[in-house]
Amino acid sequence: MEKISHQDSDKPPLIKRLLPIAAVLVVVFLLLQFMASMKTEPAKIPEQPKGFLVETTTLEPSDLTLTIDSQGSLLPKRQIALLTEISGKVMALNPAFTAGGRFAAGEVLVTLDPADYRVAVARAEANLASAQASLDLEQAKSDQAQKDWNSFGKKGQPSDLLLNKPQLAGAKASLKAAQADLMKARRDLEKTEIKAPFTGTVLSKSVDLGQFVAMSGQLGMIAGTQVGEVRLPLTNNEIGKLNLKDRDLVAQPLTVTFIDDSGSQVEGLIKRLESEKDSRTLMNYAVAEIEQPFAQNILFNTFLQAQITGSSYNNIFAIPSAWMMPEDQIAVYAQGDQLAIKNLKVFHKTDDFFYVNNGLSAVDEIIITPIQAPEVGMQLRRKTQTPENQTEITNDNLTAENDS
Repeated sequence: MEKISHQDSDKPPLIKRLLPIAAVLVVVFLLLQFMASMKTEPAKIPEQPKGFLVETTTLEPSDLTLTIDSQGSLLPKRQIALLTEISGKVMALNPAFTAGGRFAAGEVLVTLDPADYRVAVARAEANLASAQASLDLEQAKSDQAQKDWNSFGKKGQPSDLLLNKPQLAGAKASLKAAQADLMKARRDLEKTEIKAPFTGTVLSKSVDLGQFVAMSGQLGMIAGTQVGEVRLPLTNNEIGKLNLKDRDLVAQPLTVTFIDDSGSQVEGLIKRLESEKDSRTLMNYAVAEIEQPFAQNILFNTFLQAQITGSSYNNIFAIPSAWMMPEDQIAVYAQGDQLAIKNLKVFHKTDDFFYVNNGLSAVDEIIITPIQAPEVGMQLRRKTQTPENQTEITNDNLTAENDS
């Protein structure tokens, strides 16, 4: 008996089985085409020019007035211990004779008891009168001896002893001694009034009313207020810049501007340079004088900042410190867009500026952009500057200030 199989007749045709796969592939292809059409091309980055981007500027030379900074305290030019030349009890004191008191030249500050000295004057006057009488008597004896010699008609000259000349000479000597004693007694009497030798102020007082003062006893310390002094320390370099050693400071003193702790300014003049250095610091000291400091409300021992005005120089470049390299060098923009390094002659520098008198010209383009490790020949490119952002420094009538 024959069997009929339905297995092959139940399977779908091959084409029907491939259709879903083909449909999926078509959809994927269409999606890829759509996405490719939506994609934008990346922007093309232009090729960067070679070289380190820097900014440059130029400087114009100008005149420079050099100033040196220093400092010191105001001290009196005249300061003495007020002493007595005689002894005695203090009878009176000037109200100004106290610490801080001010007085004029010739003003009586202290008066000692004059009683004993008036007695000494009276005695000296009496001794002088007695010596004068003795001289008159001896002179009369001498004159009478000469008359007697002539009246007796004696020939020749009488002897000195006969004419009483030795006694006459002794009387004259006694008279001179009496006159000297009177002068001394009167001077001692005048010294009972101790007068101020100059206009000044009392720094300290050592005596009071009723106190006995021995000869050469100290009454106090006084100082003159007409002129004050400030000792200004200076290095050898600063002395050279100010040309103090070759300058006649008496005829041509240097101007100094002083600023006290309140900000007030006062002018002074450097009148001399001390002849020796300080043994501890080895610094030189220039001495400036201030006229009438008390009238300008500056007291002794006031600490003052000083700006010494020195010489003037021409064709000086003031270069900001931030632009400088070590060993007084500077980077400039050279031909061929390359970096060059110039050696400068710096004759003065401060915290803010280097002052150059050689090695730089007005056409040199100074690189003001910081470069980490600048090297000669380094490739550069200049930043394009507009009038709004261009930096050009001109220095007219500069005043350089030294940082001491």
